[in-house]
Formats: sequence, structure tokens, C-alpha cells
Amino acid sequence: MHDIPCNLCGSQQNHPFCPENGLRLVECENCGLVYVSPRPDPNELYALYGETYFHNNQSGVVGYTNYLKDEPNIRKTFAGRLARLARFIRPGKLLDVGCAAGFFLDEARKQGWNVSGLDVSSFAVGYAAEHFGLDVRQGSLTELDFTDGSFDAVSMWDVIEHVPDPKAYIQRAAELLRSGGVIVLATPDVGSIPARLTGKRWVGYKLSEEHVYYFSIPTLSRMLNEAGFDVLDARHVGKFVTVRLFLDRLGMYSPIIARLLALAEKAFHLSERSVYVNPFDIVAITARKR
Repeated sequence: MHDIPCNLCGSQQNHPFCPENGLRLVECENCGLVYVSPRPDPNELYALYGETYFHNNQSGVVGYTNYLKDEPNIRKTFAGRLARLARFIRPGKLLDVGCAAGFFLDEARKQGWNVSGLDVSSFAVGYAAEHFGLDVRQGSLTELDFTDGSFDAVSMWDVIEHVPDPKAYIQRAAELLRSGGVIVLATPDVGSIPARLTGKRWVGYKLSEEHVYYFSIPTLSRMLNEAGFDVLDARHVGKFVTVRLFLDRLGMYSPIIARLLALAEKAFHLSERSVYVNPFDIVAITARKR
């Protein structure tokens, strides 16, 4: 474990942030970035992302209940995000950072994109290559060798909060994009009203070894701007989830309401029904390289 300076402005000055959640969060006194400090080295962080990360019974703490089984909902979520991306750029070459099992890449390919991806998880990369024949590599964005200026779009869905050096990731994305290329990101918004109202119970707070940065719209916009991007769009987005998962997450806030709704779920056999949920605490930002 070692203390971490602010990744956005470099300041060493910080104070505890929501210490009651026990996640070693601090807030930079200079720019307001929230992050985990002290924390393990990057190799320990990346060790989390084995097969059990994508299928476990502790998804409220780390990873997913069953990522592969949830493929239809994940694809519907990504189809909506691709539709929004189409408002800013036509299909070309796309790099998906943190591509997981390849569902977004496969959807993008159907929309005419020439796709490539990367992920630190050997399990995820193997699945994406085997099941969809995708061009995917294992490793981090700052270590893999891609050609500068060779992409029209770079996507990072639910990634930037996991990496040990998000500023380096965004700067590397800028190098890989052609002039006028677009970056799209989504991440939990620590400055959102739900995060502020629910405090330590906010579902955005995950095991400290998984989420190590907590961005707000101002801090993420500043990081993008300093890397040479102009923010085009910033909005809170939702996801398609099963009714069962929605009730599990609701139970973290209001067990009584969740139990009442669970009765209706069982009575009408709704557990696997897909619903779109937007709690307004996940921000998606689209930005163009200057």
C-alpha cells in the first residue's frame, strides 16, 4: 500500500471523503478529484479480473453476478450508446478499451465500424476472440502498441474508474485518435445527486481495489480538456437490467420497498424481464480531439 498523488492536478494535499464507507477515499483539496489512497500497485489491481470477476455471488461488492448470461441486456444498452455516438461521427475505425467479452465491439461491427479492442482480462479477451472472431488484445492501453492517429473513435465504458492512471489513458487515447476523432466514456458520477444523498450506501462505491477513481462531470471534463479534447455532450445514462438485479440494487437503499416489489416480481414472474433503469448517477461524456 502506498499513498497516491492526485492524478488530475498532481497535488499531494487531500482530505478523507465519505470515510464511513471504509474505502480509503480521499478528495483532492486543489481540484476535487476523489480517489483511493493508499492502495495496492497496478499488478494487484489487475489480478481481480479473472473469470470469477464476471460470474460471482458478490456483485454488490465486486464484478458481476453473471456477465455472459446478461448479454441481451448489455447489447441493448450498447445499441443505444452506438446510436448516440452516430450523432457525432460516422463509422470508421474504433478501439474499445476494456472490451470485456466483446458485446460492444460486435454491436459496433454490425453498425459498420472496423473494430479492435483490449482488456486486461485474459478470460474476457479469450471469450471475445473465440465467440465473435474479434481483433482483441490482452493488456493495458498504455502498454500495447497501436499506431498513433489510426482511430476515428475510442470508447471506454465503465473503465476509467478502474485504471491506476486514468490521465495517461486519456492522453494515450488522444494520441491514437485522428484529428477530429471522438472519445466516449461512461463512469459513476460521484458528484451526482443520488451519490450525495445516499452517502456510503451509494451503489457506485465498490470494493476499493476495483474502483480506484471517482469522477464528477467537472473533474472528468477537465481531464479531457487538458488532454486536448472538447466536450460535446455530457449526460446521465442508464442501462438495461433484469428486474431481479434492479431489486437487488434497490434493496441497498430501501429494503422495505424492495421486498414489496419482490412480491410482485414473484407473483407475475418478472425476475428475468428486461427494464431500462436510469438512476442519474452514471455520466457518459462524448468529446472530440482538437
